[in-house]
Amino acid sequence: MKKGFLFLSLSLLVFSTRAQQNQVQNTNNALRAGELDRAKIAIDLAAEHESTKNLTKMWLYRGKTYLGIYDSKTYKNLDADAALKAVESFINCLKGDKDNVYKDEVTGLLVASALRLYNNGLDAYRSGDFARATKNLTVVFEAFPYDKDKTLTRSNITPETLNYDLYSISRDAKDLGKAKEYLQKLVDAHYKSPKIYIDMSRILISEKDTVKALEYIEMGRNLFEDDVKLITAELTVYIQQGKTDVLLVKLDKAIESAPDNELLYYTQGLIYKDKKQVDKAEVSYKKVLELKADHLDANYELGVLYFNRGAEWNTKSSNLPLSETKKQKEYDEKASADFKSSVPYLEKAHELNPNDVSVIQSLMKVYGRIGDDVKFAAMKEKADKFKAKK
Repeated sequence: MKKGFLFLSLSLLVFSTRAQQNQVQNTNNALRAGELDRAKIAIDLAAEHESTKNLTKMWLYRGKTYLGIYDSKTYKNLDADAALKAVESFINCLKGDKDNVYKDEVTGLLVASALRLYNNGLDAYRSGDFARATKNLTVVFEAFPYDKDKTLTRSNITPETLNYDLYSISRDAKDLGKAKEYLQKLVDAHYKSPKIYIDMSRILISEKDTVKALEYIEMGRNLFEDDVKLITAELTVYIQQGKTDVLLVKLDKAIESAPDNELLYYTQGLIYKDKKQVDKAEVSYKKVLELKADHLDANYELGVLYFNRGAEWNTKSSNLPLSETKKQKEYDEKASADFKSSVPYLEKAHELNPNDVSVIQSLMKVYGRIGDDVKFAAMKEKADKFKAKK
């Protein structure tokens, strides 16, 4: 009885093995007939069975099945991961193809699948499926060793561009740890973009590590000396560190490199303002407006600067002894001149942004000082409307 049972078991095993091998052939037949649904059923069974799951031919037909599904309008919905499974299948086929029987055929199919997987990953990224996007793009890396003709590179897909895409995904997914990993890979690969150094510095600044942030900015500046955005990022770090004297020296050098960059002059003006060097701030703001007359913040800052200086002259006049009538007249005239000087800049700021409450309030004050009751009333009406909305 035991021999009979053993014979029966072996017979069943042989039958099962042959049945699964038939599934591989069934897949091929279904592929030829264009019946991808039937091919998928057969190859999925073959991929799970011990006797066929490691067959090179099985991986070939599995790759063809899923590549066909991805490209098919009729069968595309059979599997959302079709491109991924195609790439994995063709790679496994090449790994098992010790005698290079399928090499020429499969290499082209693998690269074609990798291109589709890359696009599929980007689609997932755009739709907000960051996990899926990361998984797909990560698998694309595995195709590069087999792409001897550099088809992926000619399609602008390189390990560097993949790392940049994966960085972007991690950034948008708020996974800053991963984002830093991918940025570091780009730095190590000498990726030719100043943006990677700027982005790394921003992450480090968010982590309160301004020292490390500055290191990356300096790395970038050594490679892209005249890049304005890198210069601006460097200034931002110095502001975070409170090193305004160092920053002013850096700004002077930056302005030499980019004399038409209004942002540099505006930053310079803000620093002089903080250091109470009003005359220098005035020069910087005016330079901004020479380059960009509709610069909202420079117009506002210059208007406020004149208003505050006028208010200081008023205070000085009020503090004079009654006997100092000559000086009082001089100070009052200077106050009046500064108040009037502030008007065109504040009015321009208001024109550029009519809903900025701080500008409206500043105009109310200056109209009140120069005695323009009509304009004062108009600004007050606007201010009251904004208050009522709150």
